Amino acid sequence: MVNKTAVFEAMLHSGGWLATLPADVRQAVFDASSVRTISPGAALFEQDGPPTGLHGVFSGDIRVVGHSRDGRAVIMGVIHPGEWVGYLSTLDGLPHAYTGVARYGARTLSLAPADARRIFERDVATYRLLLAPELAASRKLAQFLIEGIGLPLAQRVAARLCDLGRWPYGEDVGPVSPLDHISQEELAMSVGATRPRINEILRDLAGRGMIELGYGRIVVRNVAALEQFARDG
Repeated sequence: MVNKTAVFEAMLHSGGWLATLPADVRQAVFDASSVRTISPGAALFEQDGPPTGLHGVFSGDIRVVGHSRDGRAVIMGVIHPGEWVGYLSTLDGLPHAYTGVARYGARTLSLAPADARRIFERDVATYRLLLAPELAASRKLAQFLIEGIGLPLAQRVAARLCDLGRWPYGEDVGPVSPLDHISQEELAMSVGATRPRINEILRDLAGRGMIELGYGRIVVRNVAALEQFARDG
């Protein structure tokens, strides 16, 4: 049986969103949360499905995937251990905008919608703690629409590697987590390219020492260089 206290402490020490909360709010989250085990390939929440609350990843990862009307599945972000997801539907009470899949299994610390509302809607200051990550995500989307769409493909790929290796609801700073089990086909879909072209770009970036390619893994070795390439080419 998983010890909830140990899970909570590990997530707290990861330095993510949980660590930014005041002590009394953290305690309320601990008291109301539960540890969930998500089987490999199962969905933690479904696009157009009812709100499921907030979920902090303890082990494994959650792939946030958007499904288009023509059947395309686009990876919007990866929620790594210590990171949280579920803000938008918790805030507005509407169905999930994306699907969250534990492709290789995951464990989460989850907070039901009613508990999230009770904890975070008690006053304006506390509500802003819940709102802040979603506002950061909105700013990142605006930046992408303004600057990213017109970038050459190789620069878009470089930027996407950084995006997928960081929490989608945070600032674009700090290290980039390794991307495990994200196929070149999935990466190609996320930037609107073909797999052979993605393979060519990844090998070029690896040759420049910015990334390292392994079996089912992409590791960013030089974050500063990769980010500069994404900006300037």
